[in-house]
Amino acid sequence: MSDIRTEIYHNYKTMIYNYFYRSTLNYDITEDLTQDTFLKAFKYFTSFRGESSMKTWLFIIARNILITHIKNSPSLSEDISEQNVSDKENQYSSLDEKLLIKKVLNKLSEEERSLIVLRDVNDLTYIEIAKIMNFTEGKVKIGLHRARKKFKEYYLKECGGEVK
Repeated sequence: MSDIRTEIYHNYKTMIYNYFYRSTLNYDITEDLTQDTFLKAFKYFTSFRGESSMKTWLFIIARNILITHIKNSPSLSEDISEQNVSDKENQYSSLDEKLLIKKVLNKLSEEERSLIVLRDVNDLTYIEIAKIMNFTEGKVKIGLHRARKKFKEYYLKECGGEVK
C-alpha cells in the first residue's frame, strides 16, 4: 500500500503545491497545506471509491483544506513581499512582474483564484474543475471567464493601463 501512496505523492505533489502557492502566496503555508492534503488523503485512502480521478479527489481535499485555512487566517495580503519570491520560480520575467501578479491574484476571491489556478496553472479540464468545486461545467466556464476578466482589469489598473 505504501508504494501506491508514494507513487500518488510523487505524481501529484507539484500540482497540489502550485495550487496552494498561487492561492496563498506563501511558501511556508503552501508546504503545510500540501502536507495536510496528502496526510488527509492517505488517512482516508480506503474511502476513495474511484467515482472521480485520483487527481480530482486530491484537489477536492486540497480545496477544502484551503477554504478552512482562509476562514482561519486574518489575511493573505500580509504575505506579499519580496522574501516570498524564490529563485526556483522562473515563470515570470522579473521580480516586479511576479509581485504584481501575486498582488492581483490576492485581490480575487478564493473561488476566482481557484478557477484560474486550477485551469491556467494546473491545466485541469472544465469537468475536473466542476467536480472539485461542485459546480456545473457551464458555471466553471462562466466563472473562469469572469475571473480572468477581473484579473485583467485589476492587472491593468495596477500597471496604470486602461481596461479595454
